[in-house]
Parts: sequence; C-alpha cells; structure tokens
Amino acid sequence: MKKVFLAILILMALPLSASHIVGGEFELKYLGPNRYRLNLILYFDKINGVPGAKDFSVNARIFRKRDNAVMISLINLPLVRESAVSYTQPECSNGEIVTDKLEYSREIELSDDRFSDPAGYYVVWERCCRNYQITNVVSLAPPPNTPNFQNFAGQTFYLEFPPITRNGEPFINSTPRLFPPLNDYACPFKPYYVNFGGVDDDGDSLVYSLVEPLNTLSAQAIPPGGPNPAPYPVVQWRSPFSFNNILGGAPDLRISQEGFLTVTPTVQGLFVFAVKCEEYRDGIKLGEVRRDFQMLVVDQCPDSSPPQILGKRLNDPSFAFDEEMSVSFSNAVPDDERCIQVRISDPDASKISNNFTERVTLRAIPLNFKGDVSGILPVVRSAVLTNGSTVDFSICFDRCPFFEGGAAQIGILAFDDACALPLYDTLKVNVTVQPPANAPPVFVTSSNVTQLLEEGDAASWNIEIRDADLDPLLVNVVTDGFVLANAGMRFTVLQQEPGLVRARLDWDAFCDIYDFTRRTNFVVRIVANDVDECNQSNPVSARYSLAVRIPGNADPLIDTDLTPNPLERRVTGITRKVNESLRFSVRGEDFVDNDLLVLSGQGVGFNLADYGISVAPATARSEVASQVQWDLTCSTVNLKERDTFVLRFIVVDNANKCRFYKADTVDVEVKVLPPDNAEPRLTVLNTDQSPLISNLNLTLGEPIALTLVGTDADRTPQPDQLTLELISATGTVPPQGFTFAPASGQVQVQSQLLWSPDCSIFENGVYEHEYDFVFRLADDRCYNASADTVAVKIRMADIVSTDAQFLPPNVFTPNNDGCNDYFALEGIEPSTCGAGEVALQSFLPLDNCINQFQAVRIYNRWGERVFESTDRTFRWYAKDQPPGVYYYYITFSQREYKGSVSIHY
Repeated sequence: MKKVFLAILILMALPLSASHIVGGEFELKYLGPNRYRLNLILYFDKINGVPGAKDFSVNARIFRKRDNAVMISLINLPLVRESAVSYTQPECSNGEIVTDKLEYSREIELSDDRFSDPAGYYVVWERCCRNYQITNVVSLAPPPNTPNFQNFAGQTFYLEFPPITRNGEPFINSTPRLFPPLNDYACPFKPYYVNFGGVDDDGDSLVYSLVEPLNTLSAQAIPPGGPNPAPYPVVQWRSPFSFNNILGGAPDLRISQEGFLTVTPTVQGLFVFAVKCEEYRDGIKLGEVRRDFQMLVVDQCPDSSPPQILGKRLNDPSFAFDEEMSVSFSNAVPDDERCIQVRISDPDASKISNNFTERVTLRAIPLNFKGDVSGILPVVRSAVLTNGSTVDFSICFDRCPFFEGGAAQIGILAFDDACALPLYDTLKVNVTVQPPANAPPVFVTSSNVTQLLEEGDAASWNIEIRDADLDPLLVNVVTDGFVLANAGMRFTVLQQEPGLVRARLDWDAFCDIYDFTRRTNFVVRIVANDVDECNQSNPVSARYSLAVRIPGNADPLIDTDLTPNPLERRVTGITRKVNESLRFSVRGEDFVDNDLLVLSGQGVGFNLADYGISVAPATARSEVASQVQWDLTCSTVNLKERDTFVLRFIVVDNANKCRFYKADTVDVEVKVLPPDNAEPRLTVLNTDQSPLISNLNLTLGEPIALTLVGTDADRTPQPDQLTLELISATGTVPPQGFTFAPASGQVQVQSQLLWSPDCSIFENGVYEHEYDFVFRLADDRCYNASADTVAVKIRMADIVSTDAQFLPPNVFTPNNDGCNDYFALEGIEPSTCGAGEVALQSFLPLDNCINQFQAVRIYNRWGERVFESTDRTFRWYAKDQPPGVYYYYITFSQREYKGSVSIHY
C-alpha cells in the first residue's frame, strides 16, 4: 500500500450531504474606506429540505466581542444568487445528493468610531433546523407549541473580524473565502479526501481545525428578537458518536492546518461536522470563520483499484521506482536530457466491469515548497488505458532550480476516474538542479570606507560596480536604522547599463539643517545583485562607516531664591497653611554659550493650573527668570487627595546650532498644612435670657424656652459657615412634643428649644423623668473643621398634690353685702367683711397627672340637687335658696370629699 502524501493539496472536492440546512458560512469583503460587502452562503438540501424553509432574506446582527454589545442590530441580506453544487465526477451521480448554494449579500458601512475596539467583533445568524435524518447528531423535528423542546439541531452561522482601525490608521482586511464544496459522497472503507481550504485576498495565513458544530439557543426557526449574543451551545452528539468520533472512521475525520480533509468511513449515514478557519497576519490572529457541512456515506462505490505510477531516469533500463526516486542534473546537461519518464497502469483497465478501459490523468504538486510546478508536465497529461495497457509520460525540469539550497521534492500523481472520487498513486521525486554558471558582481571602488567629518563639512564617495557576465545590476542602499535624507545623505545613480553601475554617495554634515542629537555614527551598505538567468541571490556589498563630530555646548543652570545653595537640586522643608501664600523666584542661566533659554514649571504628578499655581513661562538669552505665585485656598487645594506637592522647574537650551537638548531642573517640595481655626462657642440661655449654668429641675406645667447662641471668631479670608443642630434627644422615656429648628449662618447663629410637656410624658405609673438634649455648633473651616457641644439635662416631675390645707367653709351669707356672698373652694376674691366678720378661705388639692378635680354637687336636706359644676373655681350664690343646711359632694379622679355648708342671711 503506497503512502498518501499530505501534499495532495490539489483541485479536489468537498463532502456532501442532504437535508434542509447542509451548512454554510459568512464572508466580509473590504470594498473601500468604511465600505464592506457581507455575504452569507447557505447550502440547502433539495432532496430532504422543506421548500418553505428556503429564506428569501436573512437578518444578521453584529456584536462587539469584548462585552457582547450590539453594534448593528439587524442587517437584512437578500437572496441574490442560487446555483447548484457540482460533482467532481458528474458521471458518478445517481441523484443521491442534490445541493443548492444560496448566496445572501448586502453592502454595509462600518464607521471608524464604532468599529475600533481591539478585541474585534462578530456577526451571527441563527437558523433551525438541520436535516432530521442526521446520523451522528440528535436532530428531531420540534413538536408544535413546545418552546422548551431540547432534541433539536439548528445552526449558528458565525464570523469574527478585526477592528477596521488600528493605532488611529485604517486596517484593511477581508475575511477568508473558503473553496466551494462539492456534491461528492463517500463510501464505507474507501478513503475520502477533499480540499476544504480557501483563499485570503490580503495574503493572510489561514489555519484550519475541526470544531464542534454550533447549535441555536432555541428550536424556533428564527429567533423572534433577532440573533442572540454569544456564547452558543454545541449540538448534541448521538451515541456512539462524539467530537472525537465524528464519523466512526478508521481513521476518523481529520483536517490538516492547510485545510485538507481526509477520512475512511466504516458506516453508512449522514454526518454533520464543522471546520474553523483562523486568519493570522504577522503572527497575530485577526478573526475566524466557521463552515458547517454534511457528509453522506453510502455503499455505492464500485470495486475499483487505484492506478500505479512508476518512474525511471532516461538512461535506466526499466521503470524501477514505485514510491520515491532522486535525480540530479548539472548545468551542463542539455534541456532534452533534463527529464525523467513515468509509466502509469491501472488494473481496472483489464476488468470487464470497466469495459476494459480506464482514464488516467497526470498531475504534479510541490511537497517541500510552494508554487506552481505544472510546467514540468507534458502538454498531453491524460490517456485512456485499454485491455491492461500502460502509458508513458516524459517530465522535464527547467535549467533553474525550484529554490536555492537543497533538493526540491515534487509529487507526481496518477489519478483514475473511479467513483465517487478518483483513486490515485504518488511518486515522490527529489530533484537537484545545478543552476547555470554565474559570476558575482564586484565593487571596483573601495568596499570598506571609514571616515569622520567635522560638523559643517561635506564629503562625497564615488561608487563603481561591474559584472563580468554583463547581467543587469540591482543596487540597494541599506542603513543601520536611519533615513539617508534625515542625516543629510544622498545616493545618486550616475550611470547604469548591463554589467555596470556608477553612483555617488554625498553627505552634508550640517547640524543646523540635519538633526544629529540622537546619533552621530552611521553605517551605510551599498548592496548589489545581478539579475542572472535563474534570478539566484548572489549579493555583494560595500560598507561605509561614517561619523560626524559635533561641537560642545555648555549646560544651563537653574536655581531658586528659597535657599542660598545654587546647586541644590531639591528644595525641601517649605510649608504653608491653607489660606496662606507662597512666593518665590526661579532663575536659569547660560553665560558660557549665550544660548536662548526657555524656563517653565510643572507639577510632579499633578497639573499646576488645577491647584492655582502660577508660573509664567519665560524665554531669554543667557539669563531667564520667572515668578512663582500660589495662593492656597480651600477651593484649590484638596488635602484629602494630596498634601505634599513637588514643583519641578526646568530651564532648557535647545535652540543652539546643533539643537542639542540641554536642560537643568530643580524641584521644590511644599508641605501644605490645614488652616488655623478658632473654635466656635455655643451658649445656652434660660427663659429669662440668663446663661444656663446647671441642670433644669422643673415641675409639670412650667414651659421650657431655651435659647442657643453660637458664635465664631474667624473672619479671614472669610467667616466660617456655622451650623447649629440638635444631635440627640434622649431620656428615661423619649421626649416628645418639643420643637427645635436647626440654624446656619456666619459669625453668629441662634435657635430655641420650646417645650410645654403635659401628662402624656408620664407612663407606667412613673411621674418623674430625666431628659438629655445635646446640641452641636460646627464650623466648615476646610480640612480643620471644629465644633462645640453642649448637653442640657432637664428633670421634669409631676405637681405635688395634698389636702392637708383643704378646709372647706361650713357657712356663707349670700346677702350681697360683699362678705362671704357665695360658696367656693378655690380662687376666692378678697371680701369686704365688716368688723366681727371673717372672710372664708379654702384650698382644693392641686390637680396633677394622678388626681384631678372632676365635679362638685350640692344637695338640700330633702336630697334635691340644687347646684353642680365641673369648674374647680366654681361659685354658688344660693340664689332663691332658703337658709339651712346643705350637703356637698366633691369628686376627684382618685378621691371624694363630702361635707355640709349652712346658709345664713
């Protein structure tokens, strides 16, 4: 069994299948600045596909890879082309596979501002469903109204592409275009091969690999909201198949990095697989495209034998080489002798089942290099073998080798016309060809020049190159990393003809025109190569090691008036408080060269202007100075972020003749401290406006009116903003019903605590409470705020009530003489009693939260109520009542009093 070389990267076909969605992929082609054409290619199974499943347009969506953000919501791609997928061997088709290629396309615009993310973008379209006859993947028809059905298989068409700009410049790229698939089927235990590779319009490298096919997120034909963002699920493999056992082949399905797909199936069926093509430029991945497809394996291949190819040298007596041969040709061998012969036979040409005929075809491919080698083949490259005949072909090689250094390996392949794919045999030929003799070019002038120029000088060097074969000469100038013109150099070709080049290298070493500040040494190589018959690389070179000597330049000096030492490069120990100012001078000098100086300042890690620091740039010759001014205010300094500031001042001399950058710097470190602050004062005044100096002991019923006065002595640069507030109010029970309004202002603020408590403050039989009120006066002096706090304790007790002095009168005289004219128990007015008469007085027990007066009722001796009142300051004048004894009944909430009183006239 002969070896099958992976080098068979030839015009081969693609596997096929049958169903609704056979597979497909996206393409994105660059058309011009910001203009692209987006293509979707879908392969449709005409045998098993439902006609209604053919879409006449599709809606794709573009996402940003970094965060799945939607960049273009919907791109409608109309169906623009429909064509049949062809067979490698059309005569082998019996209608097992009929596949249409549907192409959807639209021109789109991608803007620089939206498509410049370094991570790139991806475009997707989701469609369900794949063929329901698939063998290796679970793909069942979704039942109606079953949104959660899981045993379906859709396809997510997926393409990644890079940003359209890089480093602010347009990045031009088109995605790969994969070779169109073919309608070929595979047969059990027969090798199957297909070139699944593609082309890239930009010449980018393409790397191929097998991947698991992507499913859709739901069994819906098309997601109602449009394509979903990544990630996407993969299909469900049907046992015993898996990603590592896609077809159950021996060997199983595999693909080379170049895209050559091979498999030897062992079972019949319809198999789904997916290929990923990654695009690289300069070793950096740009994107990827996925193609899903199907392979049909049927037992319909006839019993065919592969052809056989044998080789021999021209002088060999027989065709002795059947796998590999080597040939070597000197440059003295004539063209008609720089050949080998191959003979092709095929056992099928002797079979009656083949009508004793078999067509064979000759092809050639490079194995250890890239390129087109079809030119070594004869004009007639195919033949029909009959009755077991053979056919011989001559293969002749060019006078020039295929590449320099080593033997070229070329595969000579013989193909037959077997179904479904041609069988083949390979002869590997190692070819060594000695190129024609060629004399290298030579430098007539010196090939190694070293010279030092003084700044301001100019020099020229004549160059002459000759070639003994009179070949045309190519001359290039190579430097060690500089541009000739930027260094004042010119290379001029004065005469050029076959076998001769005369040229001149000129250098003007003028530092006022050309910049020598970065380098003063230069290496120039003049490289010459002849254009010989075989275009062999045979370069020679001349080396020019050139240098320029630049005149010296004194360094400038910089200093401040903060210290007496002019050489101190870092000034420390400078402190300022917020609301203070910093003033000092900075001076630069260059008295040696009298050059133009530029003096400027900057903050180390911060912007001077952000902090209100003023440094006026200054320019002068020999000596330059500038004043630094900094008024430190609360609005320009944030000590929470930074309290140490390094001010860097630099004097620069870069206007000298040779533009050397000369500079000197000095750093001034400033420590910023919080501002001074006089503490605010808070005073509490009693109801009578006297200072409250102790706690308050009050009886219920006494109103509370405390005045709080806050003052602050700060006046510069402006008065502080004061805030007076009650920060806590607590007690044995929480105080309720009081009022206090926070106050704010400058210099002085004032507010009052007002409270008239009643019995509701006492609970659970407790009739004495203590309360604590804490007041706070705060200023807003930046980074040094201060406050004063005052606590006021209030003891509130119930009224003490006693009847020790309660002696109700037992007689009164309602005769309107102004003396004891009524019966009362409280609030009795002074009487105008005469001599010998006594004014009646009485003291009811005081009302408190425990015991309160409720009513008085007076009855006559017959039990009739003659008077009633709920007013504790009642008055009974006994109008129209006869003299006699009356009985009173006094009720309190917790006690009763009974007695009698007599009326006398």
